[in-house]
Amino acid sequence: NMRFSSFFAGIGGFDLGFQQAGLTPVFHCEIDPYCQKILQRHWPEVPLHGDITTLDSKNIPDSDLWSGGWPCQDLSSANTQRAGLEGSRSGLFFDFVRLAEKRQPKWLVLENVSGLLSADGGTAFERVTDSLEEIGYVGIWFTCNLLDAGHPQNRERVFLIASHRSDCAYQFYSDGGELLGHNSPR
Repeated sequence: NMRFSSFFAGIGGFDLGFQQAGLTPVFHCEIDPYCQKILQRHWPEVPLHGDITTLDSKNIPDSDLWSGGWPCQDLSSANTQRAGLEGSRSGLFFDFVRLAEKRQPKWLVLENVSGLLSADGGTAFERVTDSLEEIGYVGIWFTCNLLDAGHPQNRERVFLIASHRSDCAYQFYSDGGELLGHNSPR
């Protein structure tokens, strides 16, 4: 059974989806007290750490997949004063990278707002993919929108799926067009 750890877990959206797909949650990292209560109610047996900046990689249980939608406030195009990837909230991505470099889970599944593609004059997304590649992760990225799923809300998101030093990423890429329908992987 594949085990996963969830970072910036929120109220557990990734967790619920992965659990319904047969994966087992083994760790949560989430700082918001309200979200922590929801996570603890639904997954009382799963260890929960509050602040990713104080997390020691040794305290993360072995897991095959790490997921996370790191804070988007500094990247969102809805924020006219956005600070970009170096912002105090969205910059937490680099704490995630630091931990992933030490533990090297086989898979990463990451999500953020589509503003990531244009933040920092268009360089923020390149820094994200370069940071992952520097620690051994390659994969695909794609965008999707709730409107495409029939929901009356325009919420476009960027997803990244990467594997660590594995040919699996290339297989995923070659199969990606079929898996993603009209949203082609890049």
